[in-house]
Amino acid sequence: MSRQTTVRSPVELEGVSLHHGGPVRLQIRPAPPHTGLVFVREDRGGADVPALQQFRAPMLHATRIEREGLTVDTPEHLLAALFALGVDNAWLHLNGPEVPILDGSALPFAYALRDVGLETQSAPRAELAITRPVAVGDEDRRLEIHPSDRLRLTAGIDFEHRHLGYQELTVELDDPEDFLRKLAPARTFALASDVDKLRRAGLVRGGSLDNAVVVGDDGVVGGELRFADEFVRHKLLDLVGDLALMGCRLRGRVIAWRAGHELHGRLVDAILADPSAWIYEASPGGPEMPRARPTPPSRLRAG
Repeated sequence: MSRQTTVRSPVELEGVSLHHGGPVRLQIRPAPPHTGLVFVREDRGGADVPALQQFRAPMLHATRIEREGLTVDTPEHLLAALFALGVDNAWLHLNGPEVPILDGSALPFAYALRDVGLETQSAPRAELAITRPVAVGDEDRRLEIHPSDRLRLTAGIDFEHRHLGYQELTVELDDPEDFLRKLAPARTFALASDVDKLRRAGLVRGGSLDNAVVVGDDGVVGGELRFADEFVRHKLLDLVGDLALMGCRLRGRVIAWRAGHELHGRLVDAILADPSAWIYEASPGGPEMPRARPTPPSRLRAG
């Protein structure tokens, strides 16, 4: 069994918040074994919000976690980078209600983590291994996980917009370098026709062509794609970030068809709610069962 890790020393990133629109500072600090990934709202007296499924809360087109009325918005790109690069324990200090969007991808987070380096800790890692299939959704949108000896993900998207269309990609997360090359650079995207609707809903107040790919009738607005299939790569990036709310390593074969944040959350709920579908390989000194729990049924999600 591999051992837990944390960052070797603090690392800081600053930027604008995509939805709230203001400046925000994030500092990633070392944490002891069995801490997990925990946000600390410095602007709210240091109250903490663990990055665990039971704290997932409703939000349109993004992920939100909330504890006792205290929220952290859009953590998915950061969580994807931490999960894929193998960071088990970290204090994630914020001076506002949202993680900075930076360039709209996970690449700045991943580079910062790689540059500062990781420290191997004494405690073994815990892992949840899928033993039988779990599925959510329907024919139009579906997400399922199957037994596998590693974490392998396939996503397919199909948009009516002619500049998006059908895209499909499979990735494995055994090697952090694969994440850096294949998923981390993929940016969040939106249709130009949807931007005004999002702003009327009080969202994307900090959005710009510097932190998102906007697709209009004539193609990408004001720039070029980093990959021909950047859209499905970003969908996979979001999926990794939402799976990180499991709070432990994960072993399984994930297949996503036109999935989004809402369906990601439903799959994590379904997995956690059915212990007969997995084996939890516990870490000595840590919890005997996953610290993550299904989101309370009364808390409906937006996707």
